[in-house]
Amino acid sequence: MDARVNRRQFLLGAAGATATAVLGGGEGLPGGIFAEASKGDPRAKLIVVLFGGGTRCSETIDDPEHRCIPKLWNEMSPCGTLFTNMRVEHRVVHPNSAGSIVTGHWEWDDLDWSRPVAHPTLFEMYRKARGAGDAAAWAFVYAAILAKAGESLAPGYGPDYAANVVEPPTIPRSTAERMDQVMRTASASGRAEEELEAAQTCAQLARQTSRIDTRGLPSLSARDFLQGQYEAWKSGAGTTSHDAFLCDLATACMRRFAPAVMLVAFGEIDCAHYGSWSRYVEAIRRTDELTWRLWRQSQELPDYRGRTLMLILPDHGRELDAPGHSGFIHHSDFYTGEGADEGCRRVWMLALGPRVEPGGRIERPIPITSVAATGLEHLGLEAASGAQKSVWGHIKAG
Repeated sequence: MDARVNRRQFLLGAAGATATAVLGGGEGLPGGIFAEASKGDPRAKLIVVLFGGGTRCSETIDDPEHRCIPKLWNEMSPCGTLFTNMRVEHRVVHPNSAGSIVTGHWEWDDLDWSRPVAHPTLFEMYRKARGAGDAAAWAFVYAAILAKAGESLAPGYGPDYAANVVEPPTIPRSTAERMDQVMRTASASGRAEEELEAAQTCAQLARQTSRIDTRGLPSLSARDFLQGQYEAWKSGAGTTSHDAFLCDLATACMRRFAPAVMLVAFGEIDCAHYGSWSRYVEAIRRTDELTWRLWRQSQELPDYRGRTLMLILPDHGRELDAPGHSGFIHHSDFYTGEGADEGCRRVWMLALGPRVEPGGRIERPIPITSVAATGLEHLGLEAASGAQKSVWGHIKAG
């Protein structure tokens, strides 16, 4: 058995240590939503952000008060166009959805995520078409199950054009067990002071015994960068949140390398599987805050300001609160698809950037696989043959 603790076990320990989602026909959308896409501007940038881990509309855009997404709703959505009916019409599983988002094709008919996706990714297509270096494309992903989302098996692509894939630190199983024991003992005491001290102890344990995997980074300069950032995190005293770690690295990467294509796949929302409503909504709020930070960076950094398209969407949703459904705790059976209801299949997307209509709203059903072509057209490129078409306004206004 792998001695490393998996993502959910790490999240469970870290949470204690800090005391603490009808397909369209594929045509472009009517004019007036997006202006004409960028025609090969070599300075254009693309950032795709995933509210990964499965997020229902009921806790986000459908909540009248938008309590879990105050930044996205109040500050970001007025600046962009909101798509309220993005569709996940395939397996409702994190890697399958994320892989489909970056290629424009429904990926992985099975659950074998150890192999790359079958079709060219955003990262590979950009690097090959532009002759871009190995620091031009990055994917910051919350778990090893997304480690292969940066490259494909498509002929003419693959490792030579892959993205640098960054995963969060992992901890040994023995550390997770020790953290659990420390927190249980403190909880049994009934003393808030002792629980706080235990949380601090667990955070230190997580940092001291953690390790980082650099095998997903083909660029030597990227490896050096990650190692330096990791050592700084390890010696620090801030949050041990995986998503915060990814956000900090992504913003540092923007300042250091200014990559043209970047995916940031957050994932702590998946803590919903533990059945804790409070942790689930807290994770959505944290993702909202971290996404806002990335957006602010794209508005402030000279290399990104005025030339960045940001596409924000959940990888998929979660089950409805209805008889025969598991509710927020699950997002269908991984193997049979049973339980994949409207709560799982309907998500949303916010598009922000130049030529995107402020305050726009689109309610027609659109597959999440439209993301790849949408991003590539902003970069002045075409999606792979057979990929879902983009949401750019190909139809003349009026």
